[in-house]
This record gives sequence, structure tokens and C-alpha cells, in this order.
Amino acid sequence: MTDEMTPRSAAEGRSLDRVQRVLVSLLITVVVGIHAASLAVYVTFNRAEMARSDVIGLWAMTGLTGLASAVMILMINRRKPYNPLVLLGLLPLAASGLSIFL
Repeated sequence: MTDEMTPRSAAEGRSLDRVQRVLVSLLITVVVGIHAASLAVYVTFNRAEMARSDVIGLWAMTGLTGLASAVMILMINRRKPYNPLVLLGLLPLAASGLSIFL
């Protein structure tokens, strides 16, 4: 008897591996990336009611959260964590920084 979940060929195994990596990458994007985006939106729209140091601290947390999610996604997809694509994690930081400091 064979197990239904074991791939029958090497090509099928690679295909299943790719699907699993894509699904986990999407899950990380939704779970961790939403935190970075929501921090960016919160800092952007509530900066008048907060102290300057609080705004800068939350802005930095936006960047760290975005970088962490980008690094996790790259490592799951078998890339080096210092790949130039990691800079995509700084998009929420850059977007909120434009509205905060200009």
C-alpha cells in the first residue's frame, strides 16, 4: 500500500514543494505584512496626536516588521536573506516616511 500524500514522481514532488512554498509565502505576507502596513497607516494618520519620539519609534517598527517578513519569505523560497529583494520589505517604511517627514 502506498500513501496518498507521497508524490509518485520527482516532478510531482517538486510541484508540491513549489505550491507549499507559495502558500506559506502568502500566509507570511498576510500575517506579518499586514502588521507592517497597519503600523504605517496608524503612524501616518495619528502622528498629530502622538509625541515625536512615539512616531519615530512606530515608524522604525514598521521597517523592522517589513524587513522581517521579507527575510522570512526569501528564506522559505531558498534564497539568501541578504538578497536585494529584501528591500521590498521597506516599502511600508518608505510610504509612511514620505507622509510623516514631508
